[in-house]
Amino acid sequence: MTKMITHEAVLKALQAGAAKARELAEPSSLAVVDPGGNLLAFMRVDDAALSTVEIAQNKAYTALALRSPSGNWLEAVQPGAALYGLEACGGRRQFVVFGGGLPVRHAKTVIGGVGVSGGPVDADVAIAEVMVAILEQA
Repeated sequence: MTKMITHEAVLKALQAGAAKARELAEPSSLAVVDPGGNLLAFMRVDDAALSTVEIAQNKAYTALALRSPSGNWLEAVQPGAALYGLEACGGRRQFVVFGGGLPVRHAKTVIGGVGVSGGPVDADVAIAEVMVAILEQA
């Protein structure tokens, strides 16, 4: 049976992500989606830019839908590259192809996605990693 992401685990992940955002001094938006790409939870940390709201949710969706970190796709979608235009093909949400979106796994099955937006890519990834660690341990 495939594990589900519970609301209790999501709340812990949001708290840990917000703490990491404060530690890094990067006001960020944090999103978690379920296996269907539906938003399970969202938090906009104090003073996070409004633009981060949709970007965080789209990063989470991208990581889930493509079953890999969102940043893995940046080079492949550049003009002339094999997957040029992929970022515009996300369906109900656009794919975001820079770092900050990570899949959540149970064994080898992707059971959700986490997206973080607000800082430089390295900070977004660091925050997302903290959140994924909690969700995968729950």
